[in-house]
Amino acid sequence: MQRPRHAPTHHVRTRHATETWAAASGMHARVVGAVIMRDLQTRFGTGYFGFLLGLLIPLGHLTVAIAVTTILGRPAPIGTDVPIFLMTGVLPFIIWLYGHRQIMQTMLQNRPLLHFPGVDVFDLFLARIIVEIVTSTLVVLIVMMTLSMMGHEIYIANPTGFLIGLALSWLLGVSTGLVFGILGTMWSFAFMLGNVLGPLMWVASGVLFLADGMPNRLRDILVYNPLAQIIDGLRVAYFSEYWSSFYDPLLLGAIMLSLTAIGMALVPVIRKFT
Repeated sequence: MQRPRHAPTHHVRTRHATETWAAASGMHARVVGAVIMRDLQTRFGTGYFGFLLGLLIPLGHLTVAIAVTTILGRPAPIGTDVPIFLMTGVLPFIIWLYGHRQIMQTMLQNRPLLHFPGVDVFDLFLARIIVEIVTSTLVVLIVMMTLSMMGHEIYIANPTGFLIGLALSWLLGVSTGLVFGILGTMWSFAFMLGNVLGPLMWVASGVLFLADGMPNRLRDILVYNPLAQIIDGLRVAYFSEYWSSFYDPLLLGAIMLSLTAIGMALVPVIRKFT
């Protein structure tokens, strides 16, 4: 009697969760790296001159602020050095504005990349966020080094608080960029409103003035402007002689947490519209 044949057995190697996570992380890291290189070439070109020019352009904001203040003949509300006072307002504004605009335009500029396999919406935003961290850091260094070489004394009373203020400016740009950029893909009005936000923030965030010195009615409105809070808090950290009743860390933390949560919550939503 012939013995029954058994079907050949194949030993299948079980993939562990750690291996799957490592493979997925590696794939996303390669995608993010490729998108970063594309963003850099698109924004600054392929040469070093374009990259350097892109970093020097923010100095124009400080130059305009200094020119306006000089023409008006206004002294510095804090200290005696007008450019240093303006720097404490212009730097947070620049970091917020450039992050806000670039992240807001992420889907508009990079949406065709989603047709490539393995590219996710989160990868596009993460790549641009990383680029903004690097460029913002370089802009801060260039502005401060330029002022120092021009003879202005750079002395930060509270370096930790100063760095926190700059980091909050970047986080605010990420948050508002996500909110207006994602909503703008669904409603064009939101994208238009996001573009108008830049000039409004320049006027209403205390770049050229002290928010703490405004009339009470105006001050009570400005207190809910997160960038005005960030700028005033950064000045508290920079100038040892400055104390502000306008700066409210708890209110700023609540606003920042809410904007960040809304921005991150909208990222999965945009997948339904791509």
